[in-house]
Amino acid sequence: MDLLAITIGKNIMRLRRMANMTQLELAEKINYSDKSISKWEQGNGIPDVRILVQLADLFNVSVDDLVREHEETAPVMPKQ
Repeated sequence: MDLLAITIGKNIMRLRRMANMTQLELAEKINYSDKSISKWEQGNGIPDVRILVQLADLFNVSVDDLVREHEETAPVMPKQ
């Protein structure tokens, strides 16, 4: 599998879940099918650049945030 496709898929899924949206709800917002959303989230394809821009705008992130890996880190406790 393509590492970039997997990374983008994970980011779309993470942002969609943070926005409390189903795949169908996201699909309706960007005028695509939920099957396309599912395919992207599984890493079996990459959205067109225009769709990446639309997703970035929708989630209020940069396109860079969609295409780069993000480390899953635990929140850091402030020092006392």
